[in-house]
Amino acid sequence: MHPPLSLIWFFLTAGVSIGLFNFTYSMEFLTLFGKDTALPKHMVLISNVISLVLIGLGAIGASFHLGHKLRAWKAIKRFHTSWLSREAVFSGAYGFTLLIFALLRFFDHTGFWYHFFGIITFILGWLSAFSTAMIYASNRFVLEWNTSISVLYYLNMYLMFGSSAFLALTYFYRKEFVGTYIFLTFLFLALGLAFRLAFNIRQFYIKRPTINEALNLPHNRPIRVLDTGTTTDNYCTEEFYYRKGKELLPSILPLAYILTFIVPLFFVLYMWITGRVDYNFIKFTFFFIVVGSALERWCFFVEGNHVQNLFYGLYPEEGYTLRKGYMERKKTRISYR
Repeated sequence: MHPPLSLIWFFLTAGVSIGLFNFTYSMEFLTLFGKDTALPKHMVLISNVISLVLIGLGAIGASFHLGHKLRAWKAIKRFHTSWLSREAVFSGAYGFTLLIFALLRFFDHTGFWYHFFGIITFILGWLSAFSTAMIYASNRFVLEWNTSISVLYYLNMYLMFGSSAFLALTYFYRKEFVGTYIFLTFLFLALGLAFRLAFNIRQFYIKRPTINEALNLPHNRPIRVLDTGTTTDNYCTEEFYYRKGKELLPSILPLAYILTFIVPLFFVLYMWITGRVDYNFIKFTFFFIVVGSALERWCFFVEGNHVQNLFYGLYPEEGYTLRKGYMERKKTRISYR
């Protein structure tokens, strides 16, 4: 699949926004149980402003993916059947309630309504994230994405963004919690690495359809595509198959692993083991997570193989190889009763 930059942008901005608010309000919520986790007013407001700006920029950026941008409001009409519509509704509602939450904190109203809108915003943020993840996980035509691993990994990425961003804020406002968030950042980085590895390993074992199955013909007479029916590239061959991306994937994917997980884990483990907490390490941890995640999303789209590519001779025939020569899988078999 051709990677849309607007959706990668939305993933990064919405991920940092929702993830950062998640940890900001979690600290405020714990005060209801007598915990000494209350955050300074300036810290909450800075966090909320960052989250508001990012979700707004994300929504604007995502609109560039639409064919008719002035009809973006129609995305909410299919709420009962479309995960895309649910994403639009939940993201808009999240931004609205987040604004109210920030205004309540600004005017020092920290009672019932403050926590009411905090909880509602928290829930809407994760509903938005879950809906976005399900857009990919529910797509049966791209087998690489059609798995619960896509959802778990996607949500964990938001926690990676949030914990690393909140770590930077705690360094200035509640330094006693820095150790806790160094550990949480390490935890979510480790989980993210595990989910990403599981996502890639699964691709070796996917039971892929063949052109025989697409035409409902038995495998004892294998069919191959001799003529794709088109002499020039078109929307299907360009958007559903990114040839240049496939060539670059073996080089970009390892780089994405290194920048997203290995380098940040090194910084976090160094601070955790040595006890030397340096703001530059925290800053670079967040920076590399964001940059690496942008590359990882690019790889995520390029790895996707739409089944329509069967009819253009662009679909893996005998199993998918992440990098050429790694592994081959037996031919898919189909039986009839």
